[in-house]
Amino acid sequence: MPENLASFKVFCQGGLNTSRDVLSQGENQPGSATALINYEPAVTGGYRKINGFANNYGTVTGTGSVLGVCVADGINDGIFACRKPSSGNNYLHKWNNSSSAWQAITTSGSPTMVGVTKVRFSRLNFGTPKIVLTDGINPAATYDGTTYTQITHSDAPTDPKFSAIFQNHLFLAGDPAHPTKLYHSAPLAETDFASGNGAGVINVGFPIVAIKSFRNELFIFGATNIKKLSGTALANFTVQTVTDDLGCLATDSVIEIGGDLLFLSQDGLRPISGTDKIGDVNLETVSKDIQSVFTDVVFDIDLDGLNAVVIRGKTQFRYFFAAADTQGVIGGFRQTPNGLQFEYGQLLGITATCADSGYIGQNEFVLHGDSTGKVYRQEKGNSFGGSDIFSAFQTPYLYMQDPEQRKIFYTIATYLRSEGDNEILMSAVYDYEDVNVLNPNDFTISNENAAAYYNEAAYAAADATSGAVYDGSPAPIRRTNVSGSGKSISIRYVTNDTKPSHSIQGLVITFGVGDRL
Repeated sequence: MPENLASFKVFCQGGLNTSRDVLSQGENQPGSATALINYEPAVTGGYRKINGFANNYGTVTGTGSVLGVCVADGINDGIFACRKPSSGNNYLHKWNNSSSAWQAITTSGSPTMVGVTKVRFSRLNFGTPKIVLTDGINPAATYDGTTYTQITHSDAPTDPKFSAIFQNHLFLAGDPAHPTKLYHSAPLAETDFASGNGAGVINVGFPIVAIKSFRNELFIFGATNIKKLSGTALANFTVQTVTDDLGCLATDSVIEIGGDLLFLSQDGLRPISGTDKIGDVNLETVSKDIQSVFTDVVFDIDLDGLNAVVIRGKTQFRYFFAAADTQGVIGGFRQTPNGLQFEYGQLLGITATCADSGYIGQNEFVLHGDSTGKVYRQEKGNSFGGSDIFSAFQTPYLYMQDPEQRKIFYTIATYLRSEGDNEILMSAVYDYEDVNVLNPNDFTISNENAAAYYNEAAYAAADATSGAVYDGSPAPIRRTNVSGSGKSISIRYVTNDTKPSHSIQGLVITFGVGDRL
């Protein structure tokens, strides 16, 4: 019998941390992760294996990659995609729910496809809901559900890359011929760029890489500069400097989430806290925990291939690195005693050439396109388009306050919230995988007849998609007998299947000190 039997509790929170030294991480953040792949911060606590995606929309007619997707409620059936046509110039398509098929939209102005690598969308409503398309090769265009219209006003930019809606004006920027200029339309007139009607041009003094409306300001990002525009019309528009020390490295990294704008800068992911006072802008890195991920992956790829999407129902964002072997980053918020804090994980297995999200009615749609012309809906099913989802979570090396004290490990109690039948491979790893230390065999944690949870897993005994059972037992604890001796221990959980999701909420390690095998 052990002389001093003890238990060590781990609450799964903190997310992926690849920056902290192993000693302090095991002591101060035992619930964080040294590996967290395809897990998200769970609304109900712990780390949840992400949902899959389904090819609900088939293949967009054309050739090559999907260049852009858009969710726009109130315009046709709300789903749009762009892909180079095999012939002609009709590259914008709308999804028809009745026929379950894509329909090409007849374009005006004969847009060229030569050189188009990405199409970006924005949504406006100056009385009629419309989408705005920009691609950096053709004039900006609008579509209102019936008519595709190129913005060819003589004072408008000819080839803008991006757009934004601010104070009832359409703003365009990123014209290769005029990279430092920010153009805006007349009020409530997206095709009118005549200065006499309230339109104008602002030279911000640096090449613009992104623009984003946020609260009562329009933020203008350069590679090493940030400015903001305030006011309501041409007569009182003013531009102020936010910083000349850093900027945005990727156009599509700019997203709004949790009351902030996030953007990828030279030293990682940063927020801009909205304010009316110049100089009172909160600029701090929020990606320190996963800085190595950005250093090793993001800064080695073509950042024009970075795509982002916000899942508003989960207060979560996802970055997809199209050129980085299907890798990505998932980020979300966790309520802690110190307030809301970011938690991160890694994505693996989603190749997204474009992405977008939005509500159609009360339902949130999260979409991405791929290099084969397919459009997928995320947060659907338990597979990646029919393929297995690989997931992995590993704790830091835990030494129970004494890194030099040898322990005998007896049991691992895993607190699990299952949404259906699961089989999870669990490993106990001692002393940093020292080859001279004997590690026990892997263990399988299974859960049958799991309870169905509202809005997470469907209930029906015959439901092959979920496998969850109405009034089934959640059975939250899976206790596993282990054996082995070491100064520290790390627990690893791995799945690679199409089974329903689960959340690992915590674990309790029972161990003895002073005893011998």
